[in-house]
Amino acid sequence: MSLRKTSGFLGMLMRAEEVLLIGMKWSIISGMAGMVIVVFLQIVSRYVFSLPLAWSEEVARLLFICIVFIGAAVLARQEGHLAVTVLIDQLPKRIRRVANAFSALVGLICAYYLVRGGWSTLLREWDQRTPGLQFPMGVIYAVIFASVMLMMLWLFVIMVKNCRLAIAKETS
Repeated sequence: MSLRKTSGFLGMLMRAEEVLLIGMKWSIISGMAGMVIVVFLQIVSRYVFSLPLAWSEEVARLLFICIVFIGAAVLARQEGHLAVTVLIDQLPKRIRRVANAFSALVGLICAYYLVRGGWSTLLREWDQRTPGLQFPMGVIYAVIFASVMLMMLWLFVIMVKNCRLAIAKETS
């Protein structure tokens, strides 16, 4: 379905989702670039100037955490998570869709527990600061929470889509 041909509320949601995904992808790219730069600066600083940077390991770790969770949400939307499909690929189309819906349901259940734990951790640790930079950990926990919420939403959509396709009459 073309985004240009869809109008109304659904079209607006699809455009918003596209903008959100583009923003998430660029944040992953920026985070990776930042991580590479920070680690490179640490290597040069330590081995060339014999002055290790106290903050570089902390920045690289925080960027890595954000990249992992944002990337997991993007992969959930693209149905690109790692899966062993040797058996599933051999199944008839309708049963394959049921298996994919079940897979999304399992992911949804896991994401639910991540959201529950993530929310309580976000509230508990909101004012905590990192040791070196004194950066608020609440920001990192908020990124994790938002990413997992998006992952839950997209897994639910994928599960419903696969269930509808499994139930629908085959036209091809």
